[in-house]
Amino acid sequence: MACRYGCTLREVESWLDPDPGQRGNLIGRDFDPGDAMITLWARACRMDAGRLARMTLRRQARPSNWYIQDRWHQGVCPACLDDDHTAGRDHYLRRAWSRVEAIVCPRHLTMLREMCGHCFARTGFRFDCREGRGRLVCGSCSAPVSFGRSDGVVLEWQGFLLALADTVTLAIEEGPQGAAAKDIMRAARLLWSSSQSGGKPFIAWLGQPRLSGNDMPADRDEPLATASLQGRMLTLFGIARLLDLADARNLMGPPPVFLAEEFAAGDLSRSGAARRVVRQTRSVERPAKTYAPRPDAEYRALAEQILASPQWRAVQGAARSVRERALARLMTEALDRAPRDRAAGLGPAAP
Repeated sequence: MACRYGCTLREVESWLDPDPGQRGNLIGRDFDPGDAMITLWARACRMDAGRLARMTLRRQARPSNWYIQDRWHQGVCPACLDDDHTAGRDHYLRRAWSRVEAIVCPRHLTMLREMCGHCFARTGFRFDCREGRGRLVCGSCSAPVSFGRSDGVVLEWQGFLLALADTVTLAIEEGPQGAAAKDIMRAARLLWSSSQSGGKPFIAWLGQPRLSGNDMPADRDEPLATASLQGRMLTLFGIARLLDLADARNLMGPPPVFLAEEFAAGDLSRSGAARRVVRQTRSVERPAKTYAPRPDAEYRALAEQILASPQWRAVQGAARSVRERALARLMTEALDRAPRDRAAGLGPAAP
């Protein structure tokens, strides 16, 4: 088979359809491959075309923008794949892994993985034949995907991440055009829209771990569908705080006041590009001024107020991640309460 038709999915498909076009993306292969392509696949696999058509994601009653658009960013559960191997069956990708809210495997309580656990490459996974079975392997080093201890989710977040995923799933199943689903998508787009002319997104002000280039979505108008696994998780955290989903505000605190006000009053029907243009125009009209840093004594006074606050004392003894998030929130609030004479632009604590 490999010598005659090739080893990759694209090579095999070229024998079925000499003009694959855009079939390699989510829409053309998983979501809605079209009746003609389904007929070709069914004939080649000796399957009933109706049964194959029922496997397409379009039958799941959710629009394509609620699925991960880039296959490289679709996480997989290595423990589930180990179960496949132990049972003597081929590895297969679970349909639920393609949903934007899929972060944790509900069966094994492990973080989905998009990075090779052997070489740590982010080049995606591909299928290969090993020991007579289909195995999902790293696209870079060809090591089979397998579970490792480093893949365990921090215990304090397991319940929250699963509850948050269930909340998002329920909102979509109730109707993608319903108020709950629209609010979730509107919050996601706000978080990745520009908060200033330099292009810094609102999500960067939430005190989450520092964003990297790998976390940025390919399309800021569809951040959940085009961001990496880490980027989707940070986006879902921000959405949960904005909408108070899964009791997020008790766990992570409320969102910054300026962000809540922007969400409540802002019209996000415009594209991210249009929002950036408007903000750039407004910033040019502001007079440029220079300002001196705060005196060290002022920073010390603010720090002492934070350390003496009941909010900081309340989290003593909690996990390190909880203390760090509380400290970031208290620092932001302290800087907001103590404005300084600065340019009439964006400050360090809020846009």
